[in-house]
Amino acid sequence: MKYLCPADAIPPFIEVDLSMLDIGQKILLKDLKVGSNLQLLQNDGSFPVCKIKGSRGAAAAAAAAS
Repeated sequence: MKYLCPADAIPPFIEVDLSMLDIGQKILLKDLKVGSNLQLLQNDGSFPVCKIKGSRGAAAAAAAAS
């Protein structure tokens, strides 16, 4: 991820909450919550930042539970 921002406003980190994601879901660049002084330099906001993967056993257990 590349952002443009003033040198005195560089965040020490960008927090991404994965707690609400299920197996197969992902977070996209456009989904990130960042300060208004950060400008995303990548044109494609649909680029995935992360995707939740699991083992086949975990997917089967999740499907059986629902």
